[in-house]
Amino acid sequence: MGQKGNPKGIRLAVNRAWHSNWFDTKNYSNNVVEDLKIRNFIKNFIFYKKFYSKLEISNVEIVRHSSRLDVTIYASRPGILIGRKGADIEKLKKSIKKILNKGTILNINISEVKNIDLDANIIAQSIGKMIQNRGSYKRAAKFAIQKSMSVGAKGIKIKVSGRLNGAEMARKETFKEGSIPLHTLDAIVDYGQYPALTTYGLIGVSVWVYTDKKSKKQFNQENYDRNLIKQES
Repeated sequence: MGQKGNPKGIRLAVNRAWHSNWFDTKNYSNNVVEDLKIRNFIKNFIFYKKFYSKLEISNVEIVRHSSRLDVTIYASRPGILIGRKGADIEKLKKSIKKILNKGTILNINISEVKNIDLDANIIAQSIGKMIQNRGSYKRAAKFAIQKSMSVGAKGIKIKVSGRLNGAEMARKETFKEGSIPLHTLDAIVDYGQYPALTTYGLIGVSVWVYTDKKSKKQFNQENYDRNLIKQES
């Protein structure tokens, strides 16, 4: 099962929270489509074009209230995204408002990723960009593994697939160090993907990073404490 299921999906409510938080069952399908549009707009249209070479996006969290929508963007370098005097973030806010229903209040928060060398999405994007710039995929993968293991990762696996180095036949290559417990639900395994567009086709980059273990009891207690802090504030 660990080889087939998404490492994040099978651990939901065990030691990982949802990236979308809302309880509107009446407009469920509309909200799902709207969330998907927001994420695609942020990741593809804005960052991969305007800020392509300057920063990586780890995750986009969406929290819905009765008449307010909170979007939190986790980025490697928030200052670039915010821009001078918040000019770029205001442009982003205006663009996202066009996707939302009229009357919805939008709040956008930018949060910095504490350790980019342990974030699977950021690692996958950095490797993919090096491949797009005609760098060696082997060197990029080995360098990423060394950095992750040096900052405390217990295991990391990187899979690169496609027409590697422009070869006629597509193939897969895997680089691994440490342990990646795919079947252990208590294990905190981060997973990220990035499709690198090259002159000879797409090169898929997948990254698994194993950092620690967290039981369901610990996860529930952390959520309870976090909700108490929000209510007090």
